[in-house]
Amino acid sequence: MNLIHVTKQFASEEECLDYLVALRWPEGIRCPQCNGAKVSKITRQKGSKNKRTRIYQCLTCKGFQFSVTAGSIFSDSHLPLRKWFMAVALICDAKKGLSAKQMQRDLKTAYKTAWYLNHRIRKAMALLEAVDDQKLVGTVEADETFIGSKKYDKRRKRAKYDKEPVFGMVERGGRAKTFHIPEVNRFYVIDKIKDNIAITADHVYTDDSR
Repeated sequence: MNLIHVTKQFASEEECLDYLVALRWPEGIRCPQCNGAKVSKITRQKGSKNKRTRIYQCLTCKGFQFSVTAGSIFSDSHLPLRKWFMAVALICDAKKGLSAKQMQRDLKTAYKTAWYLNHRIRKAMALLEAVDDQKLVGTVEADETFIGSKKYDKRRKRAKYDKEPVFGMVERGGRAKTFHIPEVNRFYVIDKIKDNIAITADHVYTDDSR
């Protein structure tokens, strides 16, 4: 998702909070301390000096309060979530990297704020890459597909398929990994399976392809 899409989809702080709530608690809000579902919502005044306009209170943990950003890269920050989302989009969309100075100009923030955003987002991305390096476990499904489009060949007056093979593996209820491979054959496919599925996995399911 690029900067234009982020700006349109997350035009207000409330929309950003709604998105994070749905992402973090798809089955309903739960207390991060006791995992209880008995939670009440507290909406703060917009002019408050507190960090977020919306917090939650656990009715089981004797009034323990928390926000959807607790424990995330957005925690301990007074910066609006819209700025955070825009910063993430800028870094993900920059093919050759993005300096704090450039982020300062794009987001119209102080240099110290831009540097902090840049550093914290990149650190979170590094942690995600480390998790992604771990091999898949449990029940794993593997299959290949072809991604691309159909183009019309004017010279031969017929449709021409321009598609690239992609091989993917997914843990049931967990992580997924996809790879572009030059060709669908046992050399490329089996190597990917060996490199990315743990030998301790419970089951590995594929189709009937030899």
